[in-house]
Amino acid sequence: MAGLEARPSFEILEHTADIGLRARGKMPEELFENAAAGLLEILGAAAREGSTDEEIAVEADDPAALLVHFLDELIYLVDARGARIAATTVRFDTATRLRARVTWTPSDEPLEGTELKAATLHQLSLEERADGYEATVFFDV
Repeated sequence: MAGLEARPSFEILEHTADIGLRARGKMPEELFENAAAGLLEILGAAAREGSTDEEIAVEADDPAALLVHFLDELIYLVDARGARIAATTVRFDTATRLRARVTWTPSDEPLEGTELKAATLHQLSLEERADGYEATVFFDV
């Protein structure tokens, strides 16, 4: 629409004792991919290119919990394998099961962002809106 600025695909939410993320997307896949991009910005774990493609499968009881599990898988890749992630491509098998192709490269360099333990259920929301989808998730620091 003319005269309206596009909303950003994600924004970082600062909170007293933790950090959060609000992501948006026209489709659920785009929402999850934008949430991944926001997570990588918080962690300081984004890469320009990757050398390894890996598929991860995630399942949960509902779409919001699925987002938490998906982000936790990415935190694990960064933390346990030293991954710097260049891209994530999400596709849903069902509303509560997804597969994501993650393109990453290993690194021994320390992260320059905020160290996160996990995504949490605290203040978790995932809503369908007139212009697409929006989710809010907070992380244990």
